[in-house]
Amino acid sequence: MGVDGFNGVVILGGMVVALPEGKKLISTAEAAKILGVTMGRVRQLAALDPEDGGLESWLAAPTARVFDEAAVRKLAKAKRTTGRPKGGFQAN
Repeated sequence: MGVDGFNGVVILGGMVVALPEGKKLISTAEAAKILGVTMGRVRQLAALDPEDGGLESWLAAPTARVFDEAAVRKLAKAKRTTGRPKGGFQAN
C-alpha cells in the first residue's frame, strides 16, 4: 500500500487522513492482543468515549482504525470488571 506522509497527514488511496504525531500507533489486531480481547471488542471500545472507558482511535483507511499504544497498554493495566453487577438490577 502506497503511503505518502507529511506532518501527520497521510494520503491513502486518495483519502487524506490526519494522524496524531508523537504517538506509536497500532492496529486493531495489535490492540486486541495487548488487551486480551477480540477485535470486535476493540471496535466497541473505540465507539465509547475515552472518559467512559473507551479508546481514542483514528481512521487510517476507509475500514482501518489505529490506536495509541500507550493508551491501550494503560487500559490493559486498569482493573476491569466483567459480567453483571453483584446484587443484580437495582431499581431507583
